[in-house]
Amino acid sequence: MDYRTKQNQPIDKDELLKQLFGMMLERLMEGERTAVLGYDKYDYEGYGKPNSRNGHYQRDLLTGLGFLEKLNIPRDRLGEFTPELLDKWQRATKPMDKLVMSLYAKGMTTRDINAIVEEIYGKTYSPQQVTLITQEVEEERKAWEKRSLKPRYVAIFVDALFVSIRRGDTVSKDAVYVMSGIDDAGYRDILGMYIGATETASFWKGICADIKERGVHEVLLFVSDGLTGIEGTIHEAFPRAFVQLCIVHQIRNTLNQVRPKDKGKVALKLKEIYTSTTLTEAKEKLLKMQDHIKKAYPRLLARWFDKLEYLMRFLVFPEYLRPHVYSTNWLERINKDFRKVLHNKNALPTEDSVRNLLYLKIRDLTRRYERQRLNGFVAYQVDLEVLWQRQYGENRFTQST
Repeated sequence: MDYRTKQNQPIDKDELLKQLFGMMLERLMEGERTAVLGYDKYDYEGYGKPNSRNGHYQRDLLTGLGFLEKLNIPRDRLGEFTPELLDKWQRATKPMDKLVMSLYAKGMTTRDINAIVEEIYGKTYSPQQVTLITQEVEEERKAWEKRSLKPRYVAIFVDALFVSIRRGDTVSKDAVYVMSGIDDAGYRDILGMYIGATETASFWKGICADIKERGVHEVLLFVSDGLTGIEGTIHEAFPRAFVQLCIVHQIRNTLNQVRPKDKGKVALKLKEIYTSTTLTEAKEKLLKMQDHIKKAYPRLLARWFDKLEYLMRFLVFPEYLRPHVYSTNWLERINKDFRKVLHNKNALPTEDSVRNLLYLKIRDLTRRYERQRLNGFVAYQVDLEVLWQRQYGENRFTQST
């Protein structure tokens, strides 16, 4: 059968079928509304009743026959009516929304997202539509930021990455501080992310107050890269916690001052220091290294001498657990994942857009961490318990409090 328009032009049969299907859905939803209200349109029985018809709103809907545009959805004046038929069919739009979210989380541009969605579904999303879809993650992210945390963390790590944020006509580089931890059972967790233009004591005080309000009572070790103002604030908020400088950052800063031909040898000597089993041993190896390189690099190890005790705080832990806590190395891997997400974006429009984008990656990482317990935390539970007892004594937090 040859379908034609009024202008005697052939009609695409698939398009006609979609139109007929859309009309059928609209009529069925009208029937649902009538059943809920209890009277037909223009029926005198509806006069004076508290609820009544209130026109329609339009939305697109993905169905097995394709994308239906501007479908008329009936509504009532009190907002009590939701078409059950629509609820059934609207679930079909979730795969497309999920795809958009996934591509957005991987840092793809709106143009790239539109190209992929159009190729798969035959539908183009505008930047505004992509934004609307991704807005649903904002509520989830805000709930994540307020969630309760574990009461005890063996170690909490603080590190930063820098993100370009557009503010009016200018673009600024803001630091995003990521705080993560290893709980007392050996599971990793990302506690939160905080955006701050400057490192100040009041900024760190707010972060410490946040994790305490969310349930963190006891911490054995904080690891950071000597961020300005953080050490004193940590001692104030968690007076019984150790504070350590990140070994990895210290090694990197040292090697940046070494000529390329010497980097390998210097790195091996530094490894001998931070793999020492006691502080005394580390001091002895540091002195030997200084004698070995003082002619070529007389001031290279000055910071190591000044900060050795802070660099070796992890020695209080059982030997097998030390590699897990002596640096922010695994947190830097998180930042590497973040940078992959951000590399296609020259500047993000708001702080919330930064948080939303990074949260999508955090959500994926958290699912992985929930299944991965770090090695050694089962075998060394007794040693850790002794450490908790030594630091927090009889007044320490327990699950019964």
